[in-house]
Formats: sequence, structure tokens, C-alpha cells
Amino acid sequence: MNTQLTPKQNLLVWSLLITGDEPMMSKIKPRLTPAERKTLEQAGLIRLEKRSRAQHVVLEDKAWDWAVENYDVELSLSQYAVPVLQKLLVKLGQYLRSHSISLADCLTVSPAPEPTPDDKTASGTHIEERIREAYAQIPASSSGFRVRLLKLRSHLDDVSPRLIDETLSKMQRRGELSLMPMEDPQEISSEDEEAAIDVGGGDKRYFVYIKQ
Repeated sequence: MNTQLTPKQNLLVWSLLITGDEPMMSKIKPRLTPAERKTLEQAGLIRLEKRSRAQHVVLEDKAWDWAVENYDVELSLSQYAVPVLQKLLVKLGQYLRSHSISLADCLTVSPAPEPTPDDKTASGTHIEERIREAYAQIPASSSGFRVRLLKLRSHLDDVSPRLIDETLSKMQRRGELSLMPMEDPQEISSEDEEAAIDVGGGDKRYFVYIKQ
């Protein structure tokens, strides 16, 4: 989504994502002008839903995809940001405790490594196209079957695993492919484990299916 939002619009979308609220139009915070609200509707982030006599602001699914690409957007520094931060801290605490993750581990993030020559080469030749080409070269994929990530990576041995992971995850968010688990744990080899993608909380994916 290329629409540039204002700090106030950013705050509203993040507020709805974090709180889960679907407020009446007359009670949204921060308040938006009709033009500001229309921009969010046209961007596919919110919609108005009539309930009884009132219009409610409801998030569209696209807002979650927007959020993944906009963790660092500028937010309006208004009083309405404080309750949102409080709600976020409560949810963050619940998540960390349930997954036995320390706050230090969560907040201490190592800087991203510098791109390697392989990364730059792969980016320049369009990694997404490289992935599709590699997928098509694997016999099982010609009939629409899922393909082991292990096999896909073997066709992309000049591309860093990190770049492959990032690109596959991005393509999945756009609905262009599906990353799938292994139904039978006994079939998971050590090579499969190494090639798997962890989508969060130890939930690993071992197969990819690219929609034709």
C-alpha cells in the first residue's frame, strides 16, 4: 500500500489493531475529518459498518498487512496514544509470559547484518522470480503439489537463507503462496529442520505451495 498516512491516521489504525475496538464514528479517538477517514477507507484499511442507528469503524484484514510494513511509522503525540500504549504493554506482557520469553530478550535486538554479495546479487535479479523459477523446476510442483523447503533451497544455494525466508514470508502475506507444516513429525529429518521457517513461537513450516 503506497498511500501516505498522517501521524493521526497512523495512530488510529494502530489503536484499532491493538485494542480490538470497533467504535462508533462519533466516538473514534483521535477524531478524523471526513477526508482523513475517506483516505483510510480508500486504502482498504477500515470500513464503516451500520449497527442499529450508528456507524461503526471496523478494521479490514488489509490493516494487518499494513501493520507488518509500518512498525516504525510516526504517530500523533496526543493524549489518545497513552491508553493505546497501556493496552499494548498488557498484551505484550501476556505474550511474553505465555511463551516464556524474557523482556530483555524481546527488547535487546541485534542489528541486522550487512547484506552479503550473494544477497545483493539475488536482490538484483529479483529474488521472487528466482523462487518461482526454482519451484517450477522441481517435478512435484508441476502438478500443484507442495514442495519441501529443503528442495527449494537446494535450487537457490547462491542466495542467503535469511533473504529466502524474508521473501517467502512476504509472498505469503500477499497471498501468493502458502508455507505448510509437516503432518507426521517422524518424517522430519535434520536437514528438514535446518531448512524450515519458524513463523513464530516455534511453529515451523517445512513445505511451500505456490499458487499458479
